[in-house]
Amino acid sequence: MIRPFQKRTKSSFSDRIGGLRRWLDTDSGRLLVDYEKSLLERELGTIFGFHAGQYSASWHKDLMFSSPVRRQFILGSSHLADCPRPQVMADPHYWPVLPGSLDLVLLQHTLEIVDSPHRLLSEAANTIIPDGKLIIIGFNPYSMTSIARWCVPAQRRLLRDAHFISPSRLKDWLALLNFNVERIVYGGYVQPLKRFFTGLRGDLIEQRLEQLQLPVGGFYMMIATRETPGLTPVRKVWSDVRRRFVGQPLTRPSAGRTSSVKVNKDWSSFESDS
Repeated sequence: MIRPFQKRTKSSFSDRIGGLRRWLDTDSGRLLVDYEKSLLERELGTIFGFHAGQYSASWHKDLMFSSPVRRQFILGSSHLADCPRPQVMADPHYWPVLPGSLDLVLLQHTLEIVDSPHRLLSEAANTIIPDGKLIIIGFNPYSMTSIARWCVPAQRRLLRDAHFISPSRLKDWLALLNFNVERIVYGGYVQPLKRFFTGLRGDLIEQRLEQLQLPVGGFYMMIATRETPGLTPVRKVWSDVRRRFVGQPLTRPSAGRTSSVKVNKDWSSFESDS
């Protein structure tokens, strides 16, 4: 059973997404987005289709630029200036998209800040075709970034009204929506320690930790596939091909003997007609 989130009353959705976008424009935020984009490009090269949608906090970064899916749009709750893709303005909880029409959907740091993450996830999943892909990028609650976030006083805490969703919980939600999680990739290990690991040294440490794939990265990227609805096979009712030979006349031979042979039930004697 899904446990609903408590209703947020401290701030509005526009305030939360505005604060997140402002932080992503800082040095720390840009570093995190660069890590996310590098991992995302490795996955997009293997996903093909005709239509794709993106609902993200870093819309101006054009995260799906390397995707072979060229018919893309960006969903937003308000007008986005200098948007690199055609944009659709709509409520994130009600997508004006035909169900089962998209081959790929990207959600980047949006489930943490919307009023109803269940509703947003359901709307995004409903627009994906069978065997289509859903990519979710979210903050990892079990990371150094999350620990550092809670060490700051509430008044100065970054995204204090955001709710970080764990990968295991998100995986359960997707299972209810008939999605199969293929893999989870972690990244952004050195992001909270960027003051100590900068330049090439920080990149090398980040690459090494990405190879180990420890589940303590600053963010996670989940790739899920919508399963094709199964069909129940209708089996043909075959007749019983096993026949009893006892008491039944045998087939007349085509050559040799010209008499018909009958077998008694007890197989003790044969009757022959010349």
